[in-house]
Parts: sequence; C-alpha cells; structure tokens
Amino acid sequence: MALDLSFNENYWNDLENTISQKPDFDKIIIKKAYDFMSKAHQAQLRYSGELYESHPTWIAKVVAQLNIGQEAVLAALLHDCIEDTKITVDEIALEFGDEVALLVSGLTEIKSKTDGIKINQTNIEVIRKFFFSSINDVRVLIIRVVDKLHNCLTIQYLPKDRQIKYAQDVMKIYGPIAEYVGLHYFKKIIEDIAFQILYPVEANHIKMMFEEESRDEIKALNLVKKELENMLAINNINNATVEGRIKSLYSTYIKIKNKGDKYQVRDRIAIRVLTDNLVECYTVLGLVHARYQYSFEDFKDYIATPKINGYRSIQTTISWKNKILVELQIKTKEMHEFNEFGPASHIAYKTGSGKTGVGMEWVKDLYKWQTGDNNIKNYRVKLLTNYIYVFTPKGDTIQLPKGSTALDFAFRIHTGIGERCKGIKINNQICKIGDELKTGDLVEVLLSKKININKNWLDLVTTPAAKDYIRKAVKFVN
Repeated sequence: MALDLSFNENYWNDLENTISQKPDFDKIIIKKAYDFMSKAHQAQLRYSGELYESHPTWIAKVVAQLNIGQEAVLAALLHDCIEDTKITVDEIALEFGDEVALLVSGLTEIKSKTDGIKINQTNIEVIRKFFFSSINDVRVLIIRVVDKLHNCLTIQYLPKDRQIKYAQDVMKIYGPIAEYVGLHYFKKIIEDIAFQILYPVEANHIKMMFEEESRDEIKALNLVKKELENMLAINNINNATVEGRIKSLYSTYIKIKNKGDKYQVRDRIAIRVLTDNLVECYTVLGLVHARYQYSFEDFKDYIATPKINGYRSIQTTISWKNKILVELQIKTKEMHEFNEFGPASHIAYKTGSGKTGVGMEWVKDLYKWQTGDNNIKNYRVKLLTNYIYVFTPKGDTIQLPKGSTALDFAFRIHTGIGERCKGIKINNQICKIGDELKTGDLVEVLLSKKININKNWLDLVTTPAAKDYIRKAVKFVN
C-alpha cells in the first residue's frame, strides 16, 4: 500500500481522485458530505491560513486509502462538525445515517473526554487503556490517529507552546495507540516529528553524529538496492519490489539510548524486498546469503516464528564492501501491508493474514473486524470491558473495576479520603455516594472534617479493598 499523503489546494478534486479508485464507494454521497462539511466550516481557517475544510478532506483521503469503508470516509469529513459548528448529531444521522453519526459522535466524545487530561500527572498506560475502553468501534481510533497525523504534518503553523503540548501527546499517547491499531507507518512519522520538537538538542546531535557517514550511507543504499534489483531480474523474480530508507532520527536515538554506542546501530541503512509469495521470500534469502557476508546473530526468521503482534518478515544484516552494514527485510507484499498498516490493511482483512498466533486478547478482538457472517465487515470491538476510567478534578486518570461506585473511587484515591467522604460530584452534579460510575466521568469527593464510616457503606462499594477497609474501620469504631 503506497499511501498518498500529499497536500493539494483543490480539496475536493484531491479526494475525488482517491475515491474514484474505489468502485464500491458512492461518490455522490461523499460529495454531499463534503459540501455539507464545507458549508458548516465556512469562513473557518486553520493556523496555516488555509480553509478549515482542507483538514477533514485530507483525513478523508487517507482514510479512504486504508479501506475501512465508506462510512469511515464520511465520518472523517464530518468529524469536527459537532464540536466546531452548529451541526448536531441528529442532523448528521438524518443526512448520512446512524452508523456515520455514531462514528462522528464517538470522535467528538473521545476529544471532549480527553481535553482535561494532564498526561504528566497520571499513568500513561492507564490513559491509553481509557482510549480503548471509550470506544466500541475501532474506526474511531483510526480516524483519530489520521487526524493527529495531519496536525503533525502541519505543526509548524502552531504557536510553540501548542507544538510542545501536541508533541507530548504524540509521544505518550498517540504514537503507542497508532501501534496498538497496527498503523506502524503513521507511528514512525508522528514520533519523528514530535522528537524533533521535544528534544531539538538530541535530534541535532543525532544528525551531526551521522553527518560524516550519511554520504556513504546514501551511496550504499542506492548501490545495494540496484544490485538486488539486478539479482531478482536475473533469477526471474519479476514482480518483486525493492525499497530502501535511512533510519529515522527517533528510531536511531532510541537505539543509541538502549545500546549506548552509535556503532551498535546496525540498521541505519535498511532495504526491504517485497515478493508475491512465500517461496520467493526464501529464494531471495538464499541468493542474498550466497552473495553477501551476513551476521548470523542478526538473522531473524519472523515468518516461521511471528512476533507477538503478528509481524512477519525475514531479517538479515549484510556487510557491503566489508565496512557498511545494511539491514535487509524480506517479506511478501501481504506481510508488508499488515506490518505497516495492521488490521486497517485491505489485504489483512481480505486474506486473514496474522489471524493466528497473536497472543494478546485485545489484538485478537481487533482482528474480529475482518469479516462477520455473510462476509459483512465488522468493526465493532469491546476492549478492556472489565474496567472503567474516570478523572479526578486535577486531571488524573483512575482505573476501577467495572461496576465501581463513587465511594469506591473515594477509597481508591486514598483511604483517608474515603473515610471522610460526605458527598460526591459526578460531572459537576451532586450525586449519591453509591452511584455507579462510567468511563469518562469527572468525579470529585466532598469531604467532612470527621470520619463518616458506617456499616451501611458496605452495600455502597463493590471493590474488595474498600469493603475490607470499611469492615475493619467499623469494627474498630464499635
């Protein structure tokens, strides 16, 4: 999948060119959504000075290429209408159907729920889990990641403080989420941009560190690539493609940070050979190892033994001209499609690649969107359903078992808070301390000056820790 991430000032024509390649898309309804969105955002501008419509149109173009359905393209076009215009979800449902309205509503909800999160004050993994527990349609997260991608690619127009905040969110939340839903290609792009904003000194140091080698690296990349192309042609492997890159700044930084020595970065130059089938993968491997010296310790066959996230490829490191190391990845085009774009990949859900041996239950849930009965695509997921995620007034995210009450929350914050609880506010409304909480609630504990615990509280909590504490406290008081 060669994604087109280019920018075009003729917004509709750019999107139209993409959807014209999708015979199952209804161009009339997509144009209707485009016009609807354009009118709703009329006169709104981005920081770049462009019309606001450029943003949702670009997102829709990329989402269309991910092959996750026409409804996702419509939702991408309309995703900011509820938040930024006077359009309501009911109007979207009336014009474009309930499924599109639910996607747009989900995108609006996840944005509103996360506005108050202070990512430096809470456990990052809890925030990531909150994102997954907040949605029941994985397309919401995919559109959200593409939204962040476009904002990263145009981040230079934001004020510096906004750039820093955005980069922090990318590094701690959206980069990992992109990886979780299989959008590894996007993860690399947004993390590299964020790294240069947050760590300009380190980024510049990496650039300077490899400045002397860069000319040799580019030369080696081009020449090895040419040698491999000739090798494939001579051996009648005609449909294979050869692609190459120099390792990104952030990936290089992480490798050096882990290894402590720039010479341990053995995959600065990387080339991938994409074949039509499995037999060709191993044929290419044999040809490469017969021609080049290779490192036995760096050889990995992730086709025979896939990684836990479903990644499949043969990896080997060859020595070119006895001094420059080149990492070579050999895989089928289907494997590459899955590795880069995960379950969002058209080939992944058409062929079912990576369906087995994944090992993580939530990833298995994601694969369930492949197809349902009668080949109906199913994007519904239920992830992390055993927990809820609520917020404190300070912006911390708290994980609680599903079914927890406001009083459970108070004891989860601190036993001293729980025992002096005299009331609760949920989403700024006075509520009962035994009311059940749901993901996204903002919860505030109202405190008395004295301990209020009584035995009736045992019926108002569900978590074992809170029940045990109340039992002991009541026994002690009596």
